[in-house]
Amino acid sequence: MLNIGFRIQPKTERYFQIIIDDLIANEELNLHLRNNGSTDYNPSIDFKFVVMEKYLSVENEFTLRESLVLNSFFFLKGFTQSDDEAFGIDKNNVLMENIPVVYQPLKPIKLVRNAKRHQVY
Repeated sequence: MLNIGFRIQPKTERYFQIIIDDLIANEELNLHLRNNGSTDYNPSIDFKFVVMEKYLSVENEFTLRESLVLNSFFFLKGFTQSDDEAFGIDKNNVLMENIPVVYQPLKPIKLVRNAKRHQVY
């Protein structure tokens, strides 16, 4: 069990590396069939962390109050620590995935096509 508190510098990447190495040593994880990125000079395995970042989609339709609350949330989120920094992960091992937040979808719009056709010259 990892006992990570707010006063301890989290080193998630290092813990993950130790766990993977232990699983391989105990033959609980078998990576001999794939190219795992390790070489003679760098025996550690290459891996990436995927951090999912939410953003407010333009496909929303909400009231002024809801708009203020949600926009304030995402504005204040810009001042906080990023997830990769909070977990102690090196930026070269992080893949940022952007996920749109659709709080209230747009209402369907019915389009009517005019029967009249115009000639193009």
